[in-house]
Amino acid sequence: MWLKLDFEIISHKNIDSTNTYAYNLGKLGKKNKIVVSETQNRGKGRLDRSWFSKKGGIYFSVLIGIEDIGKLEKINFLGSLCIIETLKSFSDQKFEIKWPNDVLFENKKICGILTELNVSKGYLVLGIGLNINNEIDPEIKNIATSLKEIENVEFNVDLILKKFIDIFVKNLKIDDELLLESYKKCSKTLFNDVNLIMHEKTVTGKVVDISYDGIHIDTGKIVEVFNVGDCIHLR
Repeated sequence: MWLKLDFEIISHKNIDSTNTYAYNLGKLGKKNKIVVSETQNRGKGRLDRSWFSKKGGIYFSVLIGIEDIGKLEKINFLGSLCIIETLKSFSDQKFEIKWPNDVLFENKKICGILTELNVSKGYLVLGIGLNINNEIDPEIKNIATSLKEIENVEFNVDLILKKFIDIFVKNLKIDDELLLESYKKCSKTLFNDVNLIMHEKTVTGKVVDISYDGIHIDTGKIVEVFNVGDCIHLR
């Protein structure tokens, strides 16, 4: 698949949610837009959690047609892998992915990703919150970090966004299985013991594989595959 995508960047100083704004644009038939804001009032995370969106971070949503993605199951993997590659362009540190798409540094979250899909209108929104120059609140310093805290230097946020876009378009062209293998090489979850918390139950076991079908957990009796849940690392 060869794509030539040109994204229009729509910039805001402050917005409720870049995902909501982009999703509404999609309803109007718009595509190939990136909505970015310096801050958000109602940043959205997975499982209806709030994403702290203080000045200094980069908060943006990619609005793209389903036909440009190919295998839809890869979008979360694609987003987190592109963030890893972007961060590696500005830092020599090791960044890892907690399934499905949180990006970590030394077990602290530096990036969250939320995907929203509209099948009837044929588009999806990939929302990303990446901590760059923002100060991390003391009460969450044990679970969150920023690139500035890691490297002790200020970064050009616009340059980081441009790098991400270049990497994102490049990775859209990569074979699906090659993309999955690259993702697994960055995975903190693979071969780890986890609790997978779902609405109806919690599953505990060792992650023996990750595929586009989901996370493969060996419970000691059987290997089960799950495509949703809140993944907690046990070591």
